[in-house]
Amino acid sequence: MKSLVDHEERRRIRGSLEATIVVEAAAGTGKTTELVCRIVEVLAQGRARVGQIVAITFTEKAAGELKLRLRAELEKGRVTAATDATRCRNLEDAIERLEEARINTIHGFCAELIRERPVEGAGCRVLDLGMQVARRS
Repeated sequence: MKSLVDHEERRRIRGSLEATIVVEAAAGTGKTTELVCRIVEVLAQGRARVGQIVAITFTEKAAGELKLRLRAELEKGRVTAATDATRCRNLEDAIERLEEARINTIHGFCAELIRERPVEGAGCRVLDLGMQVARRS
């Protein structure tokens, strides 16, 4: 199998967990795949718990797909980590608590923050445009 031209950059995304990395690429180039792999590695190493993960997407469809792909990769990682008890335990914990991960659109993420912190968000009103659109159709 031929190696991708950007193989080294992909390896860095997955493995350089101590660094903040900005990934800019065209649609369909594998950004989501690399993001999922990076999140799985962070969780597997115990660098963060799933409730500390925030991933923001542009569409609800993309957020849903990201959650599905993350679950699938966590399951796959758990199977391959069977001989490493700590890694396996970290991945099992992540699978059990996956719904705690904040994988959402920017609008959804901000709405969650305002709902969770009503005192700090005093004066802010959450307008759920999705519900208004749904009623019109």
